[in-house]
Amino acid sequence: MVKTFLAACFVLLLAIPALAQEDYPKIQTSMGYTMLSFPDLATGQSSHHSGFANQTGFNLTKTWGLENYMGIYGLGNSVTLISDSFGGKATYRAAKVSPYALAGLGIGYFTSSSTGGSKSAFSTRIGGGVDVPFKDTLALKFEVSRLKYHVDFQSPTLSGWTGGTNFTTGIVFTLAQ
Repeated sequence: MVKTFLAACFVLLLAIPALAQEDYPKIQTSMGYTMLSFPDLATGQSSHHSGFANQTGFNLTKTWGLENYMGIYGLGNSVTLISDSFGGKATYRAAKVSPYALAGLGIGYFTSSSTGGSKSAFSTRIGGGVDVPFKDTLALKFEVSRLKYHVDFQSPTLSGWTGGTNFTTGIVFTLAQ
């Protein structure tokens, strides 16, 4: 009787972790195209700037996670913007799509190859998007966010909080399930 009871307890202890596991990606990264509506540094008029984006997410639960966003944009006039923000992400995981909302804080680094100067700026990021899985470890990403930078370019059109809408699309790779 005691041996049977101990065997039953042992089997239950082995089964509990399997019951507690949820099937969701633990670590994901994506690479893709991004487009930022940001003022032209020479004229102050809003224009579209293309770039490259990499997003890496660590999902703590099925719904909540942390994400790092890095974007590199060519702003024209030999100016490059490297933007990096870190924040939280809330995801609703459905069978065909995974919509999400995100918010983060970070830094923008503006460099000019013609003058050799650079400036750093505090940044914020808020937005949402959707991941559309098409394989177990691959998905397509479509995202719209608002990026703002606290810049000080000694210009009346580009001082204080300046920002724009950011569109990002790319391929999501699941690194750990």
